[in-house]
Amino acid sequence: MLVPIISFQGNCDEAISFYKEAVNASVKTINYLSEAPEGFAIEGASPNFVMHSELMIYGTPITMTDGATSKITGEYFSLSIAFNSSEEATSVFNKLADGGQVIEALAPQFWSPLCGDVKDRFGIHWHIYTI
Repeated sequence: MLVPIISFQGNCDEAISFYKEAVNASVKTINYLSEAPEGFAIEGASPNFVMHSELMIYGTPITMTDGATSKITGEYFSLSIAFNSSEEATSVFNKLADGGQVIEALAPQFWSPLCGDVKDRFGIHWHIYTI
């Protein structure tokens, strides 16, 4: 099974809350630095540093962490969600676009009744379409 990892720099908790609302993500697990064994430390990290989390987004596991050692953005990949209804696709697209950037507005395409691309407020690129 291929599981994408999204790395953040200190705002993973915020991203998790956002994705719970925007894409109805469910949280399977979150492990914080404060839960690490005694003596384990990450220099400069707060106790709320997310060591590892796993979310389920439309049946797919996504791992998220605050473990980025350098600025990582979503420009090298995108996450794609296929919907059966235009209403649901539009709702999710608009939630992801809030505070983000619409790359290509939702519109009919020859391969899809509705298709668009958005970069969310965390810089993650989402491809939303209907089947």
